[in-house]
Amino acid sequence: MKFLGKLWNILSYLLALAAVFFFLFPIVWMFLTSLKDRVDVFATPPRLLFTPTLSNYASVLRSDFMGNLINSALIAVISTAGSIVMGSLTAYGFSRYGRFRGSENLLFWILSLRMLPSVAVAVPFYILFRTFSLMDTRIGLILVYSIFNISFSIWLLKGFFDEVPPDIEEAAMLEGYRPHQIFRKISLPLVKAGIATSAVFCLIQSLNEFLLALLLTSNRAVTAPVGLAHFQRQFGLEWGEFAAAATLFVLPVILFTILVRNQLIRGLSFGRLS
Repeated sequence: MKFLGKLWNILSYLLALAAVFFFLFPIVWMFLTSLKDRVDVFATPPRLLFTPTLSNYASVLRSDFMGNLINSALIAVISTAGSIVMGSLTAYGFSRYGRFRGSENLLFWILSLRMLPSVAVAVPFYILFRTFSLMDTRIGLILVYSIFNISFSIWLLKGFFDEVPPDIEEAAMLEGYRPHQIFRKISLPLVKAGIATSAVFCLIQSLNEFLLALLLTSNRAVTAPVGLAHFQRQFGLEWGEFAAAATLFVLPVILFTILVRNQLIRGLSFGRLS
């Protein structure tokens, strides 16, 4: 039995290592490609040993992509922050005061907004943006991304607020806390795992969105996913520069996820208090 137990542990570690390698390989390969010159990029078979170069990063830093990256960062951060604020307030309201007829249907309708594919609302948004002079503006994309992200935040955070014992809030009320103080000082800190989880997913969604950004921007508010498409040249894709730009694009998300990893792990268990 001890032998079988040790064998199972070894197999478990091997499977875990295989899974880590499987998910990290594209990122590592992208980073290695960003350090290769044109000869090494197209070498057959691929070269694992090569002389690294920063020329691709230098080209990206001189290009318009850095402006696209700044646009993406501002739009994603502001829309995520707004979604968390509005989503937490609404989720708390549904959790504590949302027991009325049709509340479940209303919650499902809110969640269904997140299910809409971008292509289904592209034309209506284009008409609205053109009517209200929001074409090619950051504020326009912030509003659009917030619409999709708020619904997800409400659905996710409500489950966390439901796990907060009402007795804690009642005790705070007896101590003289007002409802807004109970929410801000008692309930909100207890769901920080859910907030971290929601923030990561909202941030990734805002950064990755391509179709609406392509349709609703042309110059000033172009985002990084659209900017990456501009590395397609007349004679093919500049793989080295493309990989360097993509590395700069994903690096902030990876760093942010690492910073909130403890809360994220708790949040992915859904409903566990921090």
